[in-house]
Amino acid sequence: MLGWQTGDIIIARTLKGGDIEKTLLSHSTPPLQPRRRPMAADPAAAAAAQQVPQREPPPPLSIVSALPFWFYLTAAVSLLALLLPHLLSPHASPPLPPLLRRHLSAGRLLKLHPGPDLFAITSHPAATSARHHHPVLLLPGLAAGSFSFRRLLSSLSSRGHLAAAIDLPGQGLSPPPPAPPPRPNPLREILDRGIFHAFEHLVETGEVPFQDEAAPDASHSFYSPANAAAAAARAVDALGLGPVHLIIHDSALAAGAALVSANPAGVLSVTLIDTTATLPAFPSAVLGVPVLGRLVLSVPALFRGLMRLCCVRGMDAQEADAHRVAMRGEGKRDAVFEAGKAMNQSFDLAEWRTSSEKIKSLPMMVLWSGSWSDKWIDEGKKVTAALPGAKFVYHYGGRWPQVDACEEISKLISEFVAATEYGSQNINQSSDKSTEAHSDHPAS
Repeated sequence: MLGWQTGDIIIARTLKGGDIEKTLLSHSTPPLQPRRRPMAADPAAAAAAQQVPQREPPPPLSIVSALPFWFYLTAAVSLLALLLPHLLSPHASPPLPPLLRRHLSAGRLLKLHPGPDLFAITSHPAATSARHHHPVLLLPGLAAGSFSFRRLLSSLSSRGHLAAAIDLPGQGLSPPPPAPPPRPNPLREILDRGIFHAFEHLVETGEVPFQDEAAPDASHSFYSPANAAAAAARAVDALGLGPVHLIIHDSALAAGAALVSANPAGVLSVTLIDTTATLPAFPSAVLGVPVLGRLVLSVPALFRGLMRLCCVRGMDAQEADAHRVAMRGEGKRDAVFEAGKAMNQSFDLAEWRTSSEKIKSLPMMVLWSGSWSDKWIDEGKKVTAALPGAKFVYHYGGRWPQVDACEEISKLISEFVAATEYGSQNINQSSDKSTEAHSDHPAS
């Protein structure tokens, strides 16, 4: 008889047979063992272990405890708001980098009448290598300026060409327009002259004072393509260049087209370098953002990154800094921004090509970046489709190939100019021979 004692109750069962005993034993529950707690060596430590301290909940946050955080945050924001305009605003003109200083001394500022004044630089070929070609005139695009074409001018000069570049109004090293006079403040006028001044002015003159003037017409803007073309034509006359082979870069397309339309006899050929009337390489809209525009022109690394992202594949720090300083001059940042806004978005290249027989027969070449992006390659195909008969060539540079593909661009331009000159000479000779043959033929 096996027995288990639970409290005061005794359970007894008689087991008969070995098999039955084995079965009952396999289904039986082992006796409960009382849980033993290990004895600590130190009684004091054991008593301390039994008394576990309870953590009190953290006190709720109050307004008083949050005041220091908001105080320091407000002080930091206020200090930043006071210092940032002084750090970003150019109180004094920054010193010119050596590259920009040499370029400025190599060119000259043309005092045109009527204005605006334009900066121009001319590279003459050596006397031994002169080929007596007609001059090559370059119109730089937005924010590029003649400074970015300085190596291309030198390369064309070494190939025997007289090369010149003109900074369009407000661009590059050309001076920006004078600042407009400040508009009168109606509230200040009322405080100075009294509340009845407006009524008296209306009775005397019949005009309502303080009314907003009409917005100026975009076609008569200082940066309009028509104004830029007229200024470039006066600059060509001032330089005494005569008929030129015109090279148009980037956003100068509308201005160059207007120059050709106004002076068809003064242009022998047209070369377009990654040019479009709607998608300039340099994002001028960035300069219109109040803080970001100044920050881009104040931080050299940020400006260089923007140039490599949008314009060129590679530009060293010195050249990027020269471009940045040129745009940090007085009124230059606003000039680049306003020139971007004044671009002729409705310019139709195909319509301009067929506008006259002279322009339709004008030799043209399109140089386009074939490795910048697929979207840009598609844009080049649209330009080529709008110019039937134009020669189309891909280059390996960026959208400013005068910086990162100078020698390649120079060779293509030189060959095209030479072919154009040779073709025009053959046409003139053939026309002279036909005229002589016609004059020698006896009259019937």
